[in-house]
Amino acid sequence: METKDDLVVEGYHFATMADAETARMDLKRIKNLEDNLDYRKPQNVLQIYHKALETRILQTPIGFAYLLTIQEHLKRCGISEDKIRPIPLNMTFTNKTEANRSIRRSIAARQPEYKGRFITSVCLNVLMIIVIAAMFSISLKSDSPNIINYRRAVVNEYSDWEQELTQREQAVREAERKYGITP
Repeated sequence: METKDDLVVEGYHFATMADAETARMDLKRIKNLEDNLDYRKPQNVLQIYHKALETRILQTPIGFAYLLTIQEHLKRCGISEDKIRPIPLNMTFTNKTEANRSIRRSIAARQPEYKGRFITSVCLNVLMIIVIAAMFSISLKSDSPNIINYRRAVVNEYSDWEQELTQREQAVREAERKYGITP
């Protein structure tokens, strides 16, 4: 059972245990970077900073704060701001962005297209059901045996044989009586 303290990492309260664990992993990665990073060589720090951005090794606000401190260090070392790439945030923070509005507009514009496709799909499904029902009715009414009427066809065939044998047996008995042959 998770407690409230399990969700808090470095002063941030995360919504899920998975997010808190990701933040703890970010802390370990930051410690590893700190142990191996030589701040006296700004070009190496810049390369490591860009590599961290490309690989997205740091994913939580804790990692973003660390990347921000590296940015500030690089600026203090005289690296121009145009060489320092901004930290990409691949998430939205409000629902009032222009991108969300344009997405809603494009969905609304496509709606008639989907409506037409839906109607076409329903019509094709109804047609397929009618065709399948016709196939079943043809199979049921057919004289040739198939998987649907196989039992009935076999029973009819055996009853026809039995009737034919009974008629032959009666004909043989009549012939025996007629010619006086006793069995």
